[in-house]
Amino acid sequence: MNRSAHPAATDGLTKQVRHSMWTQRDIAIVETLTSRVRVLSLAQITTLWWSADGSGRVVRRRLRRLIDGGLLVSTTINSIPFPQVERPLIDWHPGDRDPDCEQVAACARSRFDCATRPTEVYLASRRAANLFGSTSGRLPRFDHINQNLLLSEVYVLYSRCRPQDAALWVGGESLARCSDRIQTPDACLVSSEGQTTRLIESAGVREPQQLERFHEHCLERNLPYELW
Repeated sequence: MNRSAHPAATDGLTKQVRHSMWTQRDIAIVETLTSRVRVLSLAQITTLWWSADGSGRVVRRRLRRLIDGGLLVSTTINSIPFPQVERPLIDWHPGDRDPDCEQVAACARSRFDCATRPTEVYLASRRAANLFGSTSGRLPRFDHINQNLLLSEVYVLYSRCRPQDAALWVGGESLARCSDRIQTPDACLVSSEGQTTRLIESAGVREPQQLERFHEHCLERNLPYELW
């Protein structure tokens, strides 16, 4: 599986903004929201790029400039407060035994049994998506928004604890429409040679049969995967 977005996309954006006010951090935020994950909360953005030295006001001010520049879009949605993710529900490799999809589905579903709260989120604009050859640039469906935010939380974990793997992370919106070899995943790790080495999937709220089909798909193709 190869990325549909060519590395020249980043170079193109860099050239466009070389004489403007954009920083490398600004470009990294836009690249992440077009090529790696579809949506990020304000808290996730702060963790990724500002850490302890970024107040909400400082972060919002910088993001507002990206919005005014036509590269980001912001909105407030109702989402569940996810606990800090630490490990996947399934970490499967060829040769491992089949997972208990009934148990995994019940565990995944239990995370969504709580009240939602207003959450400030950011996504790439259509203009930014076009610059990076991505199909992002739109808010996920209402019933998928929590699933996408969970995937973003996994990306935050990768960036903090597994930065080398995070550099290989490619989001589904940045992948070419796949052949019959593999369905388009939420994300995957792609080597420098363009080979998919692992699929990364956000479980969301799925029936056991759906998880079984996903597992069979990876089993037939000897593809390791993580289900979060």
